[in-house]
Order: sequence, then structure tokens, then C-alpha cells
Amino acid sequence: MTLENVYVIPHGDEIISRPNRESSIMHDRIIGLIKDDASDSIAIISPHSLRLKHHIPLINTEHLSGSYRIGNKLLKRTFESDSLLNQRIISSCKNVEEVNFVTSSGPLSVFPLDFGALIPLSFFRKRKISLLGQWRDGPRDDLVSFGRELYHSVEMMPYKITVIFSADQAHTHNAAGPYGYSSNASHYDKMVIDAISTGNFIDLKGINDEIIETAKPDSYWNMLSFYGFTDEAGRKTSFEYYYVQDYFGMLLAKGS
Repeated sequence: MTLENVYVIPHGDEIISRPNRESSIMHDRIIGLIKDDASDSIAIISPHSLRLKHHIPLINTEHLSGSYRIGNKLLKRTFESDSLLNQRIISSCKNVEEVNFVTSSGPLSVFPLDFGALIPLSFFRKRKISLLGQWRDGPRDDLVSFGRELYHSVEMMPYKITVIFSADQAHTHNAAGPYGYSSNASHYDKMVIDAISTGNFIDLKGINDEIIETAKPDSYWNMLSFYGFTDEAGRKTSFEYYYVQDYFGMLLAKGS
């Protein structure tokens, strides 16, 4: 088979609890965007899963399980890992490091599933998944290359796979937020929107480190890999929706 879909999906609690009009729109846009997704397996890269300094971690336990409470709603999911896809990614992506926990197989082979994965996955029917963490210390070119290598890993599989880049944007839109205010928040988010809307990621790839530090996104590193992935796949990137929730930006996009 081949690549089914590739998405950028946010993971803010509000797309589940829907406290305002914008969060409800985002929730409905995600459902509308993925409603025809017929993939057999999902690979998801979460900025809130395990992080390693020198590699991109791939969690290769037999199971992945987590729970996360949002108001009076409890997200609780357990997934079987896609071991075939895991092995393909490990063997094909030079900066990926296999990570295990407790044991390699059986009922005790379970790794915690973080909210950065749980929230986007809650929109999809249950299927096997591959969970990767985000690499924030790698060279930018290597992050783009990882996206290219990941695409080829997916393309070599005999069934349909969807890839999710879980990401929230700048976290300094509001002085009352936990990270304070920076004018670079709106600047950074606009650069991401422009890159996805035009398909030209050159300016975003070359962005000044100070802007990233002051805007405080958790998306930047996944955006570089999303660029490499969609560029190698020959897929046009399409901007779907964006809004600022209190102090942080949430964006929905697709490679189509």
C-alpha cells in the first residue's frame, strides 16, 4: 500500500472540552478533515513523549497506554504498537533510537502515552500506532532529513499508514499565560502559516533562535520534519485552521 494521509494536529485540551467558539470550530475541522481516513496504522510524533538529546526516540514496547483528564472527561486509550513499521523506521532513519520499557513483549511491555499523542489520536478509530518523540537538539537539516526518511519508511510498508505531527504553536501570546508575552509569538505563528500555505519553508527553516526561544512553540522541530516529509512525498501542504487559545496558538494542516 502507501501513505494514506499526513496531518499537523494540535493537542490543546480545549479541542476536546470546547470552551469557546474557536475551539469548537477547530474540533469540527479536525473531524471533517480526518473523517475519510482509511489508514491501517498511525505514526505519531509527539513533543510531549520521551525526549533524547542526541536521537529521535521510537518507543518499541508491545503496547502504549495512557489516560488524561480534561474537565469531567477522561481520555483513556490503549494501543498495540505497529512493530513492523517500528522496525522499518529504526532501520531506515539514521537518527532514530529504539527505546524499550520493562520488557520487549507481553502484558508488561507498556509505555505511557502522553497527552500530545492521546488528544490527536482521540479523533481516530482505534488501530495500531508507532510513537516517536521529538528531537529538539538536532541540526535543522537532520530534522528535515528525518522527515524524508520517515516518508520512505512509510512508503515501503504493505498497508496504509497515516502520519501525525502533533504540535501546538507559540506559547507567549498573552502576558497572563505561564510563559509571559512576546511579540515574537504572533511573528512565529505567521511564519508557520505562511510556510504551510505557500509550501515554502525556507524562511521558517532559517528562523532566528531567539524567535523560537521567546515565542516558545513546541511545534518548530516537528514543522521541519513535516516539511521534509511532505516535500519528499510530493504533497502540497494545505493550511486548514488556526486560532489562539488564551496564550498559545493551535493550527491544523494537511499534506494533500
